[in-house]
Order: sequence, then structure tokens, then C-alpha cells
Amino acid sequence: MAGEPAEARMRGKHPSEDVIYSRLVDAIIQKNLRPGQHLNEAKLAEAHGVPRSRVRRVLERLRGENVVTFELHRGAFISRPTVKEAFDVYEARRDIELSVLRLTCERANQADVERLRQHLDAEAAAFSTGAADVNQISGDFHILLGSMSRNPVLEKILVTLVRRWVLIQSVYERQRDTLCLTHEHGRIVDCIAEKRVDDALAELARHFDHIFDALELTDNRRAQADIYDPS
Repeated sequence: MAGEPAEARMRGKHPSEDVIYSRLVDAIIQKNLRPGQHLNEAKLAEAHGVPRSRVRRVLERLRGENVVTFELHRGAFISRPTVKEAFDVYEARRDIELSVLRLTCERANQADVERLRQHLDAEAAAFSTGAADVNQISGDFHILLGSMSRNPVLEKILVTLVRRWVLIQSVYERQRDTLCLTHEHGRIVDCIAEKRVDDALAELARHFDHIFDALELTDNRRAQADIYDPS
């Protein structure tokens, strides 16, 4: 507001912080920001017309999710997960998402199933055309499963783990092409629609095995990953 003191206007959470946060997350998911890339606070602040303090709060939020790291006298960088972190995140995500899927199978209604099938159509189209946001659409399938569990605590945990897994894939994937497992998503949705809980869990477990097998979790692969010049 025009008559509001500057200090008061700067206090609290501002919508622009959510905008910056969402754009950075989208860029990471779409692999436009890669592990090791420098995030310039001044340029981000200028681009969004906000004080650097707001950008710093966004970066701190991402650091809390283990997506960004800070280096003394150098600034903020997109995290480069270690091999140990990759194993830990995989283990955590697998167990959490299996629990989420069990709840989703029990609680999903017909409208939820239809929404999942619509998402599968969008996912298949994205893969067939090589859409720029194909990684985000694929990851959103798992986020949808989380939302349909009707458990916001588990959903929030899953969202964080999915984002961290994107960084792991960026470093350790054996191939540059995105792994297309839409057909496996489809089988999971069929199980949800038919309330076949055990079958759904088995399908998701196999799905995770295929995702994991596409990685080369070695220190050598981490050293070979493209790292942007932080200057």
C-alpha cells in the first residue's frame, strides 16, 4: 500500500517469493538448472523486482529441502547429491510412496481415477512430442498419488523427496534421454481403479526398480557430471 511504511511492506511473506520459488523448482525439474549451477542472488532479485533479502529467503527455503547449498564467499548452488545421499533418498522415497499408494488405493474415488487417466494422456503426449516439461509431467504423476492419499503430511514429504530425486537423476542417469515409464504408471492406475492394493504396491515397487536401475551410482559418475562454472 502507498501509505504503508517501507519496513512494514518488506515484512512477512510476499507473493513474489512463491513465484521465484516455483520458477526455480520448475527449472530444476525440467533440468534447465543442473546440479552444481550457481544461483546469482543479485540477478534473481533484479529479474523479479524484489530485494535480495526476499531471494535469500527463497534460497534458504530450498536449502531446507536439500535442493540448494551455500558455500562460504561463493553463494548458493544447486545441490549435487553424493552417492550415499542418493541411496538414502531412494530408500526413503520408496518406503514413503508405497505407504502413500496404499492409502490412495483405499481412498481414491472415481473422480481421482479419471484425473489420473487424464494425466496419463498428457504424459504420453509429452513423451511422444519431446515436450520441454516432460520431466515435470512425469514427476507430477507421483505428486498426484500423494494428494489422493488425503494425508497432507505424507504428501509434503513426498513432494520434497521427488524434487531431491530429480537432482539425483540429473547427476547419475546413464543416458541423457528421459526414461519413459508411462506404461508402468498406467498399470498402477488400473490397480487403483480396481482397488487391488497388493498389485498396485507390487507395480510401484517394480517401477522404482526400473528407475533405480537407470542410474550409475558411483563417485566416478558424479565426477563426470556436467558442472556449471560458478563464477
